[in-house]
Amino acid sequence: MGRALLRSPVVMRDPTRRAAASSPALFLVTFAYAMASPGRHLASQLVVGVQSESLGGIASALHVTLRVAGAVVLDDTIKPPVRGAPFPAWEKTVSGPPSSQVDVRVEAEGASGGASLERLASTTLIADRVPLLRVALESRCVVYPTLKPGPGKAPGPLSGPTCAAPTTCIMGTCQSDVVAPDNLEPYTPAWAKNAPDRCKPRDGGPPYLDVGTGQTDYLPLASGQTLQAEAGPQGGHHIWIATRMRNLKQQLTTTRIEGLQPETGTPIPPSTFVFTYAPAEGGACKLYGLRYQLDNGGIDYKQFLGKPLDVRVTLTDQAGLTVSKTAHIKVAPTLVNP
Repeated sequence: MGRALLRSPVVMRDPTRRAAASSPALFLVTFAYAMASPGRHLASQLVVGVQSESLGGIASALHVTLRVAGAVVLDDTIKPPVRGAPFPAWEKTVSGPPSSQVDVRVEAEGASGGASLERLASTTLIADRVPLLRVALESRCVVYPTLKPGPGKAPGPLSGPTCAAPTTCIMGTCQSDVVAPDNLEPYTPAWAKNAPDRCKPRDGGPPYLDVGTGQTDYLPLASGQTLQAEAGPQGGHHIWIATRMRNLKQQLTTTRIEGLQPETGTPIPPSTFVFTYAPAEGGACKLYGLRYQLDNGGIDYKQFLGKPLDVRVTLTDQAGLTVSKTAHIKVAPTLVNP
């Protein structure tokens, strides 16, 4: 259900234009005034680009609202080509006086199972260039209703945080929705496929991976280190896994985690995540806050408590490059609630 443009920037016509054409003196005065006050005559432009990871078909549409200087200038809806298919990349150009604030709100509509998803972004218009405000929706930011655990019940889906505006969910945590103008990337027509990539530079060499731990940041792991298992909010039991890599794509790189209890040969079914990597120190990129469920697939998590566990992580990017590494850890004998 597309929505019409509610308000578009008004271009004020200069009443002296006709007179200036016949009066050189008046033309010079008008030109000097324009040079002294360019913001009164020239509007700045910004392209808002919305793209989404696969949301597993939880939503039938994405509702986008754009505001410039507090006024709604666009109210639109993004729909997938067919139900359950990925949402197409969407872009709109907004304009207004330099330094005007631009606010973006994207909300999932028709979400199934009581799930919800909202993404906010805010920046200011700048003169002399047309930047892109990239607004990415992530599957780990989907908020699912809390399920009551019970005998024989499989754990519910991993839920993202509920963020209070003006914070918004980015990389699975509540963060500021503000993007500084200096951090806006230049707009190019192929922005959706050629995102700036700080993780895979040109001629960067072969892919490299370290496996670590951490809920809010990447922390290195020592061989044989004990990790605490936690009871999650959706009824599952997990350990925190984090990764640090080089020379793989920052976006749409698949992170696959699988576990094996070396003493008994008991495997834990793999979990796969398609999350955007964050820049890290020294040109590397990191991903943290990955819940690896010991009872994935409904198996008994208690058999892994107090035992060694081999955690193998495999990364594969869009170009097909892949790298794997195994961390040898020990799971703590008791649980802790988050």
